[in-house]
Amino acid sequence: MGKIKERITILAIGDRVDHDSYKKFHKEKAFILKSGFDYASIDYERFLIRGAPLIKTKKVIVFLFFPFIYWNKYIEHKNYKGIYGNHSFYKKFVLFWNKVEKALKDSLLDKEVFFVNSPHFCGLYRDKIEVTRKFSHERIPDPRLYNIHSVKKLKNLLDKGHSLFLKPRYGSMGKGITYLTWSNWQTNFIFKNGKIISKKSDHGWKFRDITGNNAFLHKLIKKDILIEKAVDSLLLKKMKVDMRIYTFFNKVTYIYPRRNRADSITTNISQGAKGDPSILQRLPKDLVKKAKKLASKVSAVLGLNLAGMDIMMDSNLKDIYVIDVNLFPGFPKRKTFNLTQRMVRDLAKLTAKGVIGYESF
Repeated sequence: MGKIKERITILAIGDRVDHDSYKKFHKEKAFILKSGFDYASIDYERFLIRGAPLIKTKKVIVFLFFPFIYWNKYIEHKNYKGIYGNHSFYKKFVLFWNKVEKALKDSLLDKEVFFVNSPHFCGLYRDKIEVTRKFSHERIPDPRLYNIHSVKKLKNLLDKGHSLFLKPRYGSMGKGITYLTWSNWQTNFIFKNGKIISKKSDHGWKFRDITGNNAFLHKLIKKDILIEKAVDSLLLKKMKVDMRIYTFFNKVTYIYPRRNRADSITTNISQGAKGDPSILQRLPKDLVKKAKKLASKVSAVLGLNLAGMDIMMDSNLKDIYVIDVNLFPGFPKRKTFNLTQRMVRDLAKLTAKGVIGYESF
């Protein structure tokens, strides 16, 4: 580990209900201090009222975690109208990050600050179209999007043998997914009395057969929905697999393969998939190398210093696609791979070399 030449504070902002990342990060406070950093943390509610906690160092490295309490209270609350992942979600989310950025600037005026991921990107990249535009410009392989606004044209693609995913433009976690083939239509939305209904939870989004239900499709394609070509994903031992690849400063830090039943719609953990590190040993080495290179490129193109890339391999064992980019990836179990300690070690090396670019407000 590089020796830090000056005192620097790592500031973590998140909510204690975030067991998958913020809480795991916070539990490494002793390691962070031992590594030569100062450490401070605060939840979003207190931060937006009071500003940042007292920080004695001139330089600050800021980790922003997902604002679960704000999201559940003001965005995906039990009384929200419309379907999951709509444009209203996005507008409110961007507004939240604008408030966070202003509060940071107001309370860290005399500091030099480095964002692991900037508040601006935290809001902007909730929009899958923004990510896709960047991908298109840099020729990053991702599933093809179709610009279709009628059920007739949608069914024409199905008649030609295409399989499709219909996804909320501003969604995540495999929620609000609809999968279509010529003979099999599945959705984890609820369609009742001519209305599309969303669950008010991160869990329990079960897929239902809606094959032939034109009324559902007619309603759905009028919403904030992306129509995406489905990848013929790789199967290993009758299991559908993909990779969650973690990057930090454009370098791969950890690969977390996931598996689900061959007949499953997605490989999201929230949809019943399981992490299985042993899968990595059964994948072609050249394909894994290609996926790692792609993940590093994606993080650089999007300007993200921390990200979790969901990369799917085609059944032909040649093509790979970026299915999703997560700015707030859940951390692996600490005993499996301690992502926080790895990031802190890397930060110590980078700060010792003086390569981190701080900004003054």
